[in-house]
Parts: sequence; structure tokens; C-alpha cells
Amino acid sequence: MRLIISVVCLVVSGMLAMSAFSGIPVPGKGYSQYVSLQPGSCKSPDRLILAHYRARGLAVSECASRVTWRDVPVSLLIVSSDARSWIDVSAGNTIWSGEEEIVYRQENQFGHFPNIGNSPAEIRMNSAGVTGVIVRVLAQNPESLSASRVSGISRLFVFGFVGSDVCFMGFVQDNVSARNRLDSRQLCKRMLKKYRISGPEQ
Repeated sequence: MRLIISVVCLVVSGMLAMSAFSGIPVPGKGYSQYVSLQPGSCKSPDRLILAHYRARGLAVSECASRVTWRDVPVSLLIVSSDARSWIDVSAGNTIWSGEEEIVYRQENQFGHFPNIGNSPAEIRMNSAGVTGVIVRVLAQNPESLSASRVSGISRLFVFGFVGSDVCFMGFVQDNVSARNRLDSRQLCKRMLKKYRISGPEQ
């Protein structure tokens, strides 16, 4: 009997470990799908999205995921100005912008010139669907500006899907804390600005 129980425990533990690694759903548990933000993995978005950003003098690239939200594919858009970049979340013809929280919101400024790095982003999910997005933001360490060599620091920004919108849930220093914010459904701080991209009238 002890041998059987031990074997069952080992099998269950192995399944949980494989699920955490591969993004296989486990009932009641959060898991992640990863989205590459490497330049070679992203592409120019369709012409309507491209025109939306070009009208503001911004550059944009689209990093596709294998995730759907309400049966619509989810993509991450890396948007950049001269010295800063940020993530916008795209689903169908709707875009939620992280610009205000990453670039302009004073309480979120942990360093100078925030930019999106090449680390993979996480789309967090559970058995009910998508719960949010975790993305690493890099910046210049303000404490090193007087030194001969400028160093970098980073934080993980957490965005949650709530109802039909996406909100900002804060930023943290490690992945475990970021995932816990989404898995425990912590309160949103603010809703992200939303845009709807429309095509020509039929």
C-alpha cells in the first residue's frame, strides 16, 4: 500500500512539474504561455494597426501568441518613440495601451528611459481563460548616472484582464510575485486606455 501511494504521489508531482514547464492547464492553478519579444520573432502589424501608430509618429512591431481571449487571438505590440518603448495588448480590433503606466505615470518611474527588453513576456492563464500579461521593463539606474558606467535595472509590470478590459495591477521585482498578483486576482490600480481600430466602412 505504501508503495502504491508513493508511486501515485510521484506521478502527480511529475504531472504538476510538466504542466508548470509546458503550459498545460492544471485545474485551479495558474499557468503561463510565453511570447518571444525578440526582433526576429515579431513582425510588422496589419495596415490598420500600423496606420494607427504612424499617425502618432510611433514605431510598432507585433509579437503574436498562441493564446485567444473570447475566441480572438491575443498579440503583444512593442511600441516605441525616440528613447522609450512599451507594451500594448491587442485582441481583435481592440488595443489596450501600457504607455501611460510604463512611460509617464510618476509613481511607476523606477529608472530613466524605460524600454521593453528581449525577455519573453508571459500571458498568464487558468482553466477559465486568460488572466493577464507580465512583461519586463528595463531602465537606466538613476543611482549610477554619476558613475563612469551607467547600469540598468528592471521591473515586471503586471496587467490583468478584467471583464472586457485590461488594467494595471502594479510592478514587482520577481516572477513569483507577478504571477501571484494575477493568480490571486488582486485589485486593479487603473484601467488601461483602450482604442478600437476600425476598417473602412463597407
